[in-house]
Amino acid sequence: MLKSDSLIVKITLLFIFSSISFIFFVLYFIGSKANKDNAVIEQRYDSVIDNISDLFKFGYEIEDLQTYLYDVGFYQVEDSSILSKVSNRYLVIYNDRKQIIVNMKKINGHYYIIIEDVKNGNKFIYTDYNYDDYTTYYVIALLSFITLVFFYILVLKSLLPLRLLRREVKKFANGNMDIKVISDNKDEIGELSKEFAKAANTINEMNKARVLFLRSIMHELKTPIAKGRIVTEMITDTKAKNRLISAFTRLNVIIDNFAKIEEMNTNNYKISKSRFRLIDLIDNINKMLLIEEERPRNVILISREAQMFADFDLMSLSVKNLLDNALKYSDDHRVVIFVEGKDLVIQNQGKPFKDDLHKYFSPFYSDGSDNKQKGLGLGMYIIKNTVESQNLVLDYKYVDNNHYFYIRDCIINDTNEV
Repeated sequence: MLKSDSLIVKITLLFIFSSISFIFFVLYFIGSKANKDNAVIEQRYDSVIDNISDLFKFGYEIEDLQTYLYDVGFYQVEDSSILSKVSNRYLVIYNDRKQIIVNMKKINGHYYIIIEDVKNGNKFIYTDYNYDDYTTYYVIALLSFITLVFFYILVLKSLLPLRLLRREVKKFANGNMDIKVISDNKDEIGELSKEFAKAANTINEMNKARVLFLRSIMHELKTPIAKGRIVTEMITDTKAKNRLISAFTRLNVIIDNFAKIEEMNTNNYKISKSRFRLIDLIDNINKMLLIEEERPRNVILISREAQMFADFDLMSLSVKNLLDNALKYSDDHRVVIFVEGKDLVIQNQGKPFKDDLHKYFSPFYSDGSDNKQKGLGLGMYIIKNTVESQNLVLDYKYVDNNHYFYIRDCIINDTNEV
């Protein structure tokens, strides 16, 4: 179904308007021409009738009047049906010997002069070549309209590839890189189609190269991590051994998370939503953050039995980065997690952001802080993309020296247990 604001609809409406205007113009033009022609013809017929009257009064016979009519371009018509029509006007003329009646009739757009001899009842019908024949004008109008229709079809044919091109653009936007040239025309649309297909293929090749590059890096990173883990098992100091194992485990988790983000960005990751408890999500995040048991608890969890419905892995990644950033930027090094309606809220005290929040969603964005360790880096970028990929909304507000991050509509049940 075509939208009312589409280019094809606008051109069609323009064609309809132009066609109606053209038809009205043709009818008006021919009507005006007919009125002018009729006025000229009637004036000529009136002049001829006046001459007939003068001649008859001077004693001319009917035969003389017929000769006069022949001389001025009239000819006699043998059609008695014309006599039955009502006269437009008539004139009774007398002379010393006779009386005649002269009529002028207009029948089907054609004018006639009828001379009637009152004495013997004879009637003579005369006319000239005054046909209201506007066939030429109608033919020209028809040919002009056909030309208008031809150009309309020609324009539509040129624009129809735009619909196919729009579909290809939507496919490309949805991650489908199989783009084909939809028009071989030599016009601008055909050139645009070819350039778009060329650009899409170039981007596709670049994405393939990027994915191969990242996978190669991840593979090369995992190899020394695996070797380090093996060597760690040989350490006799239990505390040092556990710390190294935790460090290698976190590195492995980070690489896996990057792989997941890469899959998500290339639309290869399949969202799998399920129902789970908030406490289970936080436990998984604690493992990702490697919060040690002897470390003071600085994450306050409220409504731990609240039920969530989301992709567990992506939600873990989102909340993990929110907590990581909140812990870094919190003035009291504490973070509160609670439920508000259907929303999950992460709160921490801290100074307001230096720049607009949307700037922090850019990858590798830095606000110019001297402390490079506290730069947001990829954190906010990961948060935004992992939340939005689940069709959820990330919201934010700053009130009374507190940051509040909201993940909207991810809570399906809240038992309010602390």
